[in-house]
Amino acid sequence: MIKVSVIVPFYNSERYIKGCIEGLLQQSYPREQYEILMIDNNSTDTSAETVRQYPGIQLLHETMQGSYAARNRGLREAKGEVMAFIDADCVPSHDWLHEIMLAMEKPDLSIVLGRRTFAGDSILLSLFADYEDEKHKYVFTSDKQEIYYGHTNNMAVKKQLFDELGLFVERLRGSDTIFVRHAVNTYSCEVVRYCPRIQVRHLEIENLQQLFQKFSIYGRTNIGTRHVVCQKTLTAKEKFHVFRNVVRHQEYSWKESIVLMGVLGMGVVYWVLGKIKLSGRERDSVE
Repeated sequence: MIKVSVIVPFYNSERYIKGCIEGLLQQSYPREQYEILMIDNNSTDTSAETVRQYPGIQLLHETMQGSYAARNRGLREAKGEVMAFIDADCVPSHDWLHEIMLAMEKPDLSIVLGRRTFAGDSILLSLFADYEDEKHKYVFTSDKQEIYYGHTNNMAVKKQLFDELGLFVERLRGSDTIFVRHAVNTYSCEVVRYCPRIQVRHLEIENLQQLFQKFSIYGRTNIGTRHVVCQKTLTAKEKFHVFRNVVRHQEYSWKESIVLMGVLGMGVVYWVLGKIKLSGRERDSVE
């Protein structure tokens, strides 16, 4: 019996997709209890050919461009009770599915989000990963619905919730946050939890410059999502609270604390620039 369906959209991911596949096939969770659905979203490279080399994986195709359209294609074919989402440029930890299903045993929990680390092992990326971990803990134990968000490169959802709320809105960006907000607005914040033991490694981020480029994308995404849901970022006071907690919990030196503060400051700059540089045409596409 299939208990969990792993859904992986991909578009021109030949550089990373094999690592993702190998990680999914080497899970500690019983292989007969999960299926892997990989959805080709009009790739023009060798990504689909790589997937075809693994007969245990179901290869689907979605012609409507966009990762959420591709995820919805997977959802329509999925047989599991839990939908586990990961991106083709991410590699899950060996116990990824085990930890997801362990968290999902809680009856009133419907969405779990996990921790993301990076391909690069630099101290700068490690500091930021620690901060993100602390931020997730703060957000997903809060009762402030407007600060909740989603990230489908490491997220799992009970199928029943999709049956009740519908599939992802098919937009270019931000539909994971829209779905999570729909869930907490319909039920309560208790349906969502963050579990740091559910881990993936984001292969696309190898250095700080690539991380900052992601911040710019997140800034553009925020422009589009806020027209659909009342999405708020953490206040300066809340960010400092998270910063103080991560410094204390990780026992950072004063030098490491200053470096982390600098990384976060540059991240804010790139995030704001992403919003400012959003052209009218791009604005229409995300809205």
